[in-house]
Amino acid sequence: MTRRRAGTAALAAVLTLGACGTTYVDTDVTVADTSPTATITTSAAVDPDAPLAELLSEIERLMFDLDERIVDERDHLATFARIDALWAAAERQIRAADPNDVFNFEQAIELARSGVERRRPADASKGYKILVDVVDAYLSR
Repeated sequence: MTRRRAGTAALAAVLTLGACGTTYVDTDVTVADTSPTATITTSAAVDPDAPLAELLSEIERLMFDLDERIVDERDHLATFARIDALWAAAERQIRAADPNDVFNFEQAIELARSGVERRRPADASKGYKILVDVVDAYLSR
């Protein structure tokens, strides 16, 4: 066997055996209900004077699986309409207290909007990740 063949055989063995790992499923992890029957309540009016933490928490909850809703074409328009209404109330409060922080939030919301309007679930997913970081940083001050 030549050196080249021996190297190729060794590489093939490593790749083949590396794929034979054990898979564990953690049943203690809570997974969002993404069934087609899961819906978002969008009819409730948004209180513009609601505590900012509550508004941001609901936006975060709604954006959690927005990417999957876009893929499944399930309530994504209604979900974003609710996010937009909540953001309008939250934005006023953030702009009044810390106008320099609005941009980071807007970036996350605009990515969600782009995801819904252009059917780009990756944009919505990225928006969610940004929002989580921005909310955590903002509320931890």
